[in-house]
Amino acid sequence: MAQEIMASSEKQLFQNNPFSILLRPSWRTWLLTERRRSASVRPLRESGYRMRIGVIRTLESVCRCAESIARGLASLGHDTIIANSEEIEFQAENLVRQCDLIIDHTDTFKGRGFFRALVRLLLESRGARIVGSDARACFLADDKIASKAQLSAAGIPTPPGIIATSKEFELPRWLEPPLVLKPAFEHMSRGLFLARNKPDAHRHAADLLQRYGQPLLIETYLEGRELAVPLIAGPNGLEVLTILEWRLEDTGKGVLSETFKQVDPPEASMMPATLPPYLKEKIESLARKAFEILGLRDYARFDLRLTQDGTPFFLEANITPSLEIGEAFARSAKWSGLDYPALIERLLSSALSRYCLTHATREKRMTIELPTGPVILEVPEGVHVPPPSTIELGNLLDIHSEETVLDLGCGSGLLSIAAAKLGAKEVVAIDIDPKALHATANNAKRNKVEKKIRVLAGSWFEPLRGSSILGNVSKKFDVIIATPPQTPGHRPFGNRYGGLDGTDHLFTIIDHVPAFLDTERGRLWLLAISLANPAGLWQRLEERFRNVSLVYETERFFTPDEYEAMEVGLFSHLLQLRSSGRSQFDQDSKGRWFFRNLFIRAGGPL
Repeated sequence: MAQEIMASSEKQLFQNNPFSILLRPSWRTWLLTERRRSASVRPLRESGYRMRIGVIRTLESVCRCAESIARGLASLGHDTIIANSEEIEFQAENLVRQCDLIIDHTDTFKGRGFFRALVRLLLESRGARIVGSDARACFLADDKIASKAQLSAAGIPTPPGIIATSKEFELPRWLEPPLVLKPAFEHMSRGLFLARNKPDAHRHAADLLQRYGQPLLIETYLEGRELAVPLIAGPNGLEVLTILEWRLEDTGKGVLSETFKQVDPPEASMMPATLPPYLKEKIESLARKAFEILGLRDYARFDLRLTQDGTPFFLEANITPSLEIGEAFARSAKWSGLDYPALIERLLSSALSRYCLTHATREKRMTIELPTGPVILEVPEGVHVPPPSTIELGNLLDIHSEETVLDLGCGSGLLSIAAAKLGAKEVVAIDIDPKALHATANNAKRNKVEKKIRVLAGSWFEPLRGSSILGNVSKKFDVIIATPPQTPGHRPFGNRYGGLDGTDHLFTIIDHVPAFLDTERGRLWLLAISLANPAGLWQRLEERFRNVSLVYETERFFTPDEYEAMEVGLFSHLLQLRSSGRSQFDQDSKGRWFFRNLFIRAGGPL
């Protein structure tokens, strides 16, 4: 008896629910007899992708890295946008939106070297892909006190010294002149002073404390050779380029002073360091360890003093060593077999590999073939690229001349443009994402239908409720198109989240459509997925419309890992919904998981 009741119930379910075909073992053999119109997507640029690289510099700085980098990028076929660090609050948003990668070579921010990591932090908070170390590492490396403590704790030699926080400091007996005084958070040797005696040290320390408003490092001056150890990420891991030695006699002071660094150094002041193999290997090993300890990325340079007994003392880390063509880093690269364009390319490649990119994804350009002709799209980063199901929906739309159309969740604008090209006299495109709104407006103009498409910001029907916002926009539409987020989840996980069973947005749209759809000829085109409670969806549609039909279906293959990457435990949640009859997906004969894209047309709003 129980089996008979179940069979009867199943038969009734099949009769009343078009989605029930998904439940039948033989559904895979089912095909629509209606001719399927093909759609294709082809990139506008299939190779030789030209990137746009942002370069941040401090306009008041003597450093001309930005100009050298721009020339190197041009030789590689890339474009450059140069921005001033002092204006980053106003430029960050546009830079991040326009640039594939950003090379930050800020010298100072708000007049202080201590603040320059804030530039990187601001860019990262906007989603920038930074070439080089992140803001955290920048803060650490620029903090000479903290970075010295970490290096010392790891067994990397650093000069003995003290920290002075006020002019009343005392020099311990073991700290004898000459002494090196340097502000704790500056670079480019700003404030660096070599004191020959204790009174000199006290006098200049008081001046530096007042001038820079930050603690001082007071360290033993070490006689020896001045070395620059450049590191760069490569295909085989972190590589130490040719170690450079400075001729200190050319500086006239025994240290690399601010004055020395502000002028172009003579070529003769730099030379490859001649080191015995064991010492070279030791320095390279310590440099790699220091790079790791400070959490650096892509490239950096360590300044060392090599004493007569062969001890390499690490003076400081520089995460933005000068990249001017004639400066130390580029010279070391050249001595290592990397010309300047190859050096820049190595930096870009390292950053791109970290962001898991084989090419930039600032924006995707494509041409989509529809029955009305090609649609050219530019899809910026952060806006969903039209999947095959959306393109298929563009092929199925039955929009006639002079009809009005509402596109809910317009994204890149593909369906709005398709509607306009099919003859609609007016299309209202709504989205909550400013990037999508910009993309739709720009793509409408690109396809010469901007006069037909009006873009409104808001959630679903909300922008249509105020007459002051509407102006001349129709309140009753002939066609409403909706492709809402509908991936089920046990909690919110991203912009594809559609509620516990995926129907939150679907039901919101279905429940409010009758108020905005023409009662005579109005129709709703809805793209749904069988993951999102198709039986419940069908029931809700029949409660709101006289005529509901499943026009077409397509398969969408997926892997459990795809959903686990969105949210840990998401695939398990889908399996639970499936076992309760609130989600429908299956495996084919090869064990591949798939669900169905459901193209639904509903008319006659109740």
